[in-house]
Amino acid sequence: MTKLLPVVVFDMDGTIIQSNIDYFGTRQKMWNILKNTVSKNYYEEIVGSPRSIIELVDLIERNDETNTKVKLAWEIIEKSEKEGYEDARVDDDVYETLEFLKAKEYTLTIFTNNSRKLTNYGLEKFNLQKYFDFVLTRDEVKNTKPHPEGLEITMRRFSAQNSNVVFVGDSWIDAETAVNARVKFIYFGLEGSSGTRRKVIKPDHTIEFMKDLIPIVEKLR
Repeated sequence: MTKLLPVVVFDMDGTIIQSNIDYFGTRQKMWNILKNTVSKNYYEEIVGSPRSIIELVDLIERNDETNTKVKLAWEIIEKSEKEGYEDARVDDDVYETLEFLKAKEYTLTIFTNNSRKLTNYGLEKFNLQKYFDFVLTRDEVKNTKPHPEGLEITMRRFSAQNSNVVFVGDSWIDAETAVNARVKFIYFGLEGSSGTRRKVIKPDHTIEFMKDLIPIVEKLR
């Protein structure tokens, strides 16, 4: 029986593309909106708890009877994302790594909490579309990261088992997503994002440079 090649799933922002999205500032703006949306007691109960930007938007939406505050929240996020991509870059070894893995016929996909519009813009701007067999954004799932839905959709699409999938990401929300989906997690970077860290997670591998991914994936063949 032929062994299936691994499915390599990448986060996009901070992993494939290096942008300057102000995640910390955007998260603080979500908390400010939430403060004026929920009761004082509830806000004091949850303020400072480790939540992603999208989770904060969900809280705003659930408590926004007029639907105006959630609209403002999304406008802030989209503006922040757009500004963060004005001087974004892709490191040379990202192209080299994708070229190598593609030539080896690995299945390469993206699962990102960014919007479809921003994702398409980034992939087209840096000529990255040709490398990926499937791209999934927050607009195509009911539950964004750290929920495992996106990875589960990807696995079903390629008839992949959990043991045959690796998720490469730069934040601990990515790590939680991998744990929740029961797939291997490869942490890209030296320091995790404390803003969404909820648990201590030991990655299966840590890489400083994208090219270091190659020998790890090759061992899974």
